[in-house]
Amino acid sequence: MNSDPLSDDSLLTLRDASNQLSARAGEIILLCGDVGTGKTVWLKRLAGLTAMPANCSASIAGKQPGKELGKTLMLFDRQPPLWLGQNVAEELSFGLKKQPATGELTAALAAWGLSAVSLTAELSRLNRLQAIRLSLAAISLAEAELIILDNPTDTLPEADALTLRDDIVTWAERTKTTVVVACNRWHDWRPVASQRWQITSTEALPQQGEQA
Repeated sequence: MNSDPLSDDSLLTLRDASNQLSARAGEIILLCGDVGTGKTVWLKRLAGLTAMPANCSASIAGKQPGKELGKTLMLFDRQPPLWLGQNVAEELSFGLKKQPATGELTAALAAWGLSAVSLTAELSRLNRLQAIRLSLAAISLAEAELIILDNPTDTLPEADALTLRDDIVTWAERTKTTVVVACNRWHDWRPVASQRWQITSTEALPQQGEQA
């Protein structure tokens, strides 16, 4: 927890009447809690998709969640995936203000272990791991400051899950992107998390867990 309420280097801050949680650029914040306690609800709140409880507030880069388009991106592990483009290149470019050059698109694929995937490949041909990596490549091109991941590794074999986790951590550290992740297999993420925020209910501010 950032114990200094006046600190101005926190990207993400959650508060209630008596407590504060803060995350700085490049940190990995692990939301953990039992199934059904509200992990996904809290992720949606940070993404600005669901209102905060009346007694809690949140700020991301000084603004309320959802108030500044492009600051925050959220990835759900949907199966089948919900694609926005017709092929790999379109999916990488969707929603960007400036169309990336071909070299930027191929570099993004390579950075996420997808060098063998063609920009013209049909999205329906990607396996589950490739689909998640493609979504992360698209997120990296968007250059958001906060990334929210809901169950990004739960459905993957352990070896794939840990490799993907490590790639996410390396990218976050390199780009100074803050990542908030929630998953039921939270022990996969505990060794790499900067902080653990324990979810006890949908209406109570998460509690600071022991340093991960």
